[in-house]
Amino acid sequence: MTLSLPFSSHKEMAHKVPFIYDSDLEEQADDASKDVSVTYTISESSEDNIIISTFRDSRSQWIDDPIISQWREPSHKIYSVLSEVNNLYKSWKSRLPRPFSPSTDALWISTAQFVAEAGLPWHSNQINMPGEIDTSWPFHFKSFETDVIKAKGARVGDANATGYVCNLDEANLYCIRALQQELREKCSTLRPLLLYDHFEEGILKSAETIFGLEFHRVSLSRSKKEIYEILLKLTRKGHRAVIFAAILANNHGECDDLNFICEISESFPLILHIDASRNFDYITTMSDSERRRLGIERLKLGVKPVDQPLRSHDGSIVVSTISAGGANHTSPAPVVALKPARLGSTHGRVAYTRASDSTLAGSRDALAPLMVALQEIRFGELGFRDIYEHCSSMRNILLCALQSQGLEAVAPAYSLDIIVKDCSNKEIAVLSGFGGVSTGNSVVLLTIQPSVTELNIETLIASLSSATQYQISETKPKLNRDFSMIYSIPQSLVYELKNTVQSWKVATRSAAGYPFHMGSYSALGPVIGRFLELEMPNDWIHSKGHEILATRMKMFGLAEPRQRADFTGTFTNGSTMGNRVGIHTALSHFPDAHVYFSAESHYSVAKTLRDCDALTNRWSDRGPRFSQIPQNADGSMLVEALMRKALIDREQCWQLREEYRMILFANMGTTFAGARDNLRRIRQSLAGVGIEISYIHMDGALNFGFNNCGITLGPPATEDANGMPAVQGVTLSHHKAMGNMVSGEVICYRPSNHLATLGSSVDPRAIFETWLYGLVYSSHDMAVMFRHCQANAEHLESGLRRLGVVTKRNPGSIITVLERPPAWIIEEFSLRPEGGWVHFIIMPHISRETVDLFIDRIASVDRQCHIAFCYVTPLLSAVMERSTGLRRVQCQQPMATRIARIHKFLIVADRGEIGATIEASLGSALTVVVVDEQDQLQAVFLAESTRDRSVRYGPILLSSKYCHLDNLILDVARQLMGFMARHMDAKLRTDDRRDRVYWF
Repeated sequence: MTLSLPFSSHKEMAHKVPFIYDSDLEEQADDASKDVSVTYTISESSEDNIIISTFRDSRSQWIDDPIISQWREPSHKIYSVLSEVNNLYKSWKSRLPRPFSPSTDALWISTAQFVAEAGLPWHSNQINMPGEIDTSWPFHFKSFETDVIKAKGARVGDANATGYVCNLDEANLYCIRALQQELREKCSTLRPLLLYDHFEEGILKSAETIFGLEFHRVSLSRSKKEIYEILLKLTRKGHRAVIFAAILANNHGECDDLNFICEISESFPLILHIDASRNFDYITTMSDSERRRLGIERLKLGVKPVDQPLRSHDGSIVVSTISAGGANHTSPAPVVALKPARLGSTHGRVAYTRASDSTLAGSRDALAPLMVALQEIRFGELGFRDIYEHCSSMRNILLCALQSQGLEAVAPAYSLDIIVKDCSNKEIAVLSGFGGVSTGNSVVLLTIQPSVTELNIETLIASLSSATQYQISETKPKLNRDFSMIYSIPQSLVYELKNTVQSWKVATRSAAGYPFHMGSYSALGPVIGRFLELEMPNDWIHSKGHEILATRMKMFGLAEPRQRADFTGTFTNGSTMGNRVGIHTALSHFPDAHVYFSAESHYSVAKTLRDCDALTNRWSDRGPRFSQIPQNADGSMLVEALMRKALIDREQCWQLREEYRMILFANMGTTFAGARDNLRRIRQSLAGVGIEISYIHMDGALNFGFNNCGITLGPPATEDANGMPAVQGVTLSHHKAMGNMVSGEVICYRPSNHLATLGSSVDPRAIFETWLYGLVYSSHDMAVMFRHCQANAEHLESGLRRLGVVTKRNPGSIITVLERPPAWIIEEFSLRPEGGWVHFIIMPHISRETVDLFIDRIASVDRQCHIAFCYVTPLLSAVMERSTGLRRVQCQQPMATRIARIHKFLIVADRGEIGATIEASLGSALTVVVVDEQDQLQAVFLAESTRDRSVRYGPILLSSKYCHLDNLILDVARQLMGFMARHMDAKLRTDDRRDRVYWF
């Protein structure tokens, strides 16, 4: 078999910004992909066909669904796709190294071999902060992440630092938000100011949009007098607090003057954020003598009063937040966002995720934190110091060699860069060929990576000079060292990772609480794992990214290039960031518009709006410009409530002689119930009162992964051929319907081809995996999988209803909402709670057998309780001297409402405490009531179920007519709970409340 694989020439970028779809480049990308082609002959040997061999070898772990099961056929089309992937693998693996590239290095990438050896990637999600662990969701590496945060925090004086691992943009934005929140509390009268010099301006523009911050550049190369005059004006004579965003090595090799910033802090209220994403490990592991020789400041992570100087008494600089990185295994590289534990605001708890909503992105791919942690384990402080001392020696050799050729080259103290100035075109071409980056103005940036050898230096200098050969002085000792052999990951850790993945293979089958397709990695993960140790060419990533976004736009009705020209798309790290980008892009069209969203919208929407001071009007006397609209019983937006709120807002605008505009955030499948907002009805109802929607953004994070759900993209105030309003923006996730790494896409109406915020730089693996999944899964395949999920959802719903379980399910939805079962069932199936409900999501990896298992688990509770009731009913009837019946109470049944009302009539001192106990017990599905022949309530035996399969019972609510029988009834209650726990194989927990009796 012969395949021709097109690809572009390999270009290196100093900083990879988020991929943005540009319609002007669409045809160029198609043409460029045809410029160069390499032909490979595919043999049947496993050595040549390593991708197909890897795929076949993974069959023992496949989780079958209607599509994956077809892949077992040797003639299936997937094998031709994998042949193309195999060619790509061989092409990338054979690329010549670029030793002086600032992006990555072979040593850092080699750690990925251990990850693939352990069986990763497998579907995982590092949702929420590292310390927030939901025991029902084991698919994460949070213990690793916690350790690496502590290790890096300790190197700047705070072993109890908090934060998380994410991409560069998100790390910086998270840190800036924490400082903004700190200043909201400490300086509540004036809006803080964001200042910078060499910091990445695109990130600060995002901060301006996302957080409503005002930012200005202050060139620290100016005189002190000039800078102080500027700052006096900007800060209103020192009354506005300053967040200074400094960087210690930007993409041009530039570094901010920390000493000067410290001087500024002596006269102006200032707190400091530092981006050390390229050099944190370098500057925090070097010896004290080397630090003093280079003049590198010692950083101390901490919280200081805003009016105190940055310089501490011991000479260190107090930094409030840091973006820390260095051992970059990919580009853009993951970064650790560090902050003191007590800095910033506390965030509200989200019931759905059982954690605080404090990260910027929500979901996070788990491999990036693992990789950062493994680098720390593998090398540690002493290993990093050893490696960087070697790099420093190699830099001195290269610096001298470049200068000997008459080139002007300088070595910044805070990095391992070399900046080569006044280069000719030939010199730029030669240096770029070795991985150098042209930064403009005839300047090239080189970086000394751990794998640089003396031969690399000799070859580079020989290429620059007219001589055919250049040799480093033989009198100097050879410095080449193979760090990959010196530093390895302990084999015990590899075994630990393998065992973790093995446990996930079992747990995945019953994980039904999140809308994630967790089965596709079972077959495709090993193939993707082969690419973890390769650097993905940036030109290929951009070319395929354009293709993917163009295809997605076509799916939403933008068939012609002229239609796509008015829309812009980008890849994101998930739907949270997609929603954030979508909302702010809408606001860039209509800055003074009012934003409306349903109470059932994804929790990221409220977070996006709360984060922005311009939307909350925090610094003005106006109210917020956004409204959360109540939902219908099915979870969709309540149109009548939207109309009422819109009319009120329009009237207020008219009174202020302002134009009224509406931005609608709509849902194509709400997170909890899968409800769809009715756009047609919403538009018609609003039109009836004279209101037109200016912009619609729709979140279809899950559903849009299967198909377009009848939604089309189009300019504002347009509709499709069926009269359905066109939307101007859509959000979708890759890790939900498709099941690849945590990432997503957002497409918005933006004729200028510029999104309001770039969001965040995305791991190139997201584009590679989306490309691969696009080849493997056809639209027909996605439709087959969706129908499979729908059929299983119908089976689940009918099975639960036969058992008398209260359920809710929207027509055609793959989400079934049911009243809370006992907590250990929630734990076993990773279900998500919301109030008295949980939802069970049928994704392709959830088989009919898993559905039947869940139904049986619910039925088993009833069976075991029935046996226990048979034991004790005669006892209770004898004690109470009347015929009695026992029932298990579930929280959505009418009996639960009756019990909740009893709370008001109890004879009790602390009504709040017993009220909380009743609420918790009713939500645990094990509380038992005693009724008489007329179904009148005689007693309530409160009981709570726990996630570790325990039953905690008590107190008892008892009719006052049995006050003389309380001890006898307590005895029966103890037996009942003992029987129930024994038959359900649960542990019976007791505490002092078990013998309490409250009368009604």
